[in-house]
Order: sequence, then structure tokens, then C-alpha cells
Amino acid sequence: MILIVADTGPVNYLIQTGCIGLLARLVEKTVLPASVHAELLHHLAPEPVRAWAAAPPAWVEIRAATQRIEAKDVSAADREAIALAKELGAAILLMDDREARRCAAALGVATMGTVGILEVAAARGLVSLPVALERLRSTSCFLTEDLIENALARDAARRRT
Repeated sequence: MILIVADTGPVNYLIQTGCIGLLARLVEKTVLPASVHAELLHHLAPEPVRAWAAAPPAWVEIRAATQRIEAKDVSAADREAIALAKELGAAILLMDDREARRCAAALGVATMGTVGILEVAAARGLVSLPVALERLRSTSCFLTEDLIENALARDAARRRT
């Protein structure tokens, strides 16, 4: 079974862009740490995000990590996501925060960000990457021009071959 653990940011942005269903088409199970689920339900989260989190689909499991990791400059939700990914042997930890990704890598946990998962979906013909990135740009997601240009260049190269 292909299992991923997902952090708040990517789930939030995939919901807002209408791309959350891609996860179900790419992996068999997506696990949300309990603290991530709580953040998605927070009253300041966008309404579509709260609505999705209030009734997650069957391919999503909410779990609390049994282990804890200590990491300075990494939020509690990120630490739980890293710990849970390590505990479950997840194929990928879906997370965007740079410092948290460094921490995960140091612990042997493979990560991928929101743009990366959109690239994988585009490579499998599940989404148009330019359209998905435009939707992503309309959210509060921080994207550098270099990140977008590089992703689009890789996508164009894939489509040419």
C-alpha cells in the first residue's frame, strides 16, 4: 500500500485549488496527524478547508503520532507530521515548510511539497500543471517565480518527450 502523511499547508492548498482529489488517485492512503486535522478545522482556516476537514473522505485517516521529535524552529504540527511519517514508514511526507523539510530529511523522511505533488499528477496526465499553478497562485501559498518557472519548464520538457 502506498501511504503518505500530509501536513497542513499542502492539504489546505490542494483543497483551495480543487486538487485535493489528486491524492486519492496517486496514493492509497493519506494520513493526517491529529494536530494537522485540528489546524484544518481552525476557525481562521478558509471555509472550504474547514468543511473538507469536518468530513474527510474515506481515503484519509486521522492519527496521532505515538513518538515525539524535538526540533527547534519547527512547529508542533510539523514535528508530529515528521514523527508520524517516520513511525508509519510513509513513502512521502507532503509538506512545504523549508525548515521542517530539512528536519525530516535529517531523520531520513522523504518529503515533497505542494508543487511537487502537482508535478507528479501532471506527469500522470491527471491535471494541467499551468492551470493548477495558476489556481495555487490565487491562494496565500508563497511561491517564488523561480519555483514556478522551473516546474513549468520540467512539465514542458516532459510533454515534449
